[in-house]
Amino acid sequence: VADEEWQARTEAAALHRALFLHGMGSDLAAQCVIHRIPGREEYLVGEWGIYFEEQTASSVLRYDFEGNIINGTDGTRRPATPDRSNMGCLPIASAIMEHRPEVQTIIHAHPISVMAVGGLKQGLLPLSQAAFFLYDQVSREEYDFTYESSFEDSLRKGFSNGKRAMLLNHHGMYAVGRDAAEAFFVAKHLTQACDVQVKTLAMAGGNLDNVILPDPGMLRRQYKEMMLSPDYAYDGSREWPGLVRQLEREAKGYNL
Repeated sequence: VADEEWQARTEAAALHRALFLHGMGSDLAAQCVIHRIPGREEYLVGEWGIYFEEQTASSVLRYDFEGNIINGTDGTRRPATPDRSNMGCLPIASAIMEHRPEVQTIIHAHPISVMAVGGLKQGLLPLSQAAFFLYDQVSREEYDFTYESSFEDSLRKGFSNGKRAMLLNHHGMYAVGRDAAEAFFVAKHLTQACDVQVKTLAMAGGNLDNVILPDPGMLRRQYKEMMLSPDYAYDGSREWPGLVRQLEREAKGYNL
């Protein structure tokens, strides 16, 4: 295995296990992590039926954008099949990554609070700093549990204009990043924002008159200032080394 592929495999396995440790993985097999191998028209996805906390660098599977699984020994390609492959996630890679070439990592997960907020007409509300960070960065998909070609079109549209995440009605989320660190950062903050929203609305009795909703203009200015801040990086780059150290303490073996 070439160095760049092994590095990508290690990052993909680390991301799976970090999501599990932070409550965003393994409650359902339908979740997935898609991680591109740099410089190639190929990406990695965990094998169907292997939970997030079980993923290793050597176990993740390699695919091309035509939906073929690539043999790790001789490089031969054959159409992916549902015995090993998450067939619902494979079209996501081409729909997003070919439309947004800078995206290297996609997370699809179903945290409980994200599913709950996905059932609200209002969707994600600016009720926490985590939500402020994502203001106007989360699109909405009227997900109906079908995988027609129109769903891929919706993904491309939803991730246009640099959007960082998508909330799917009643279902979960997609979070994207220029690397594994950024995708995790977005997923973590979207989950935290939904956690806070569920608790805030519960305390408010579901009445928005009882909560403080910041001015949209202020939120837009704040987002711009956050992205330009020299004091902090909103891309996960400062958190990722700590996550790797956490894996070494609590989830060893991801890099095997």
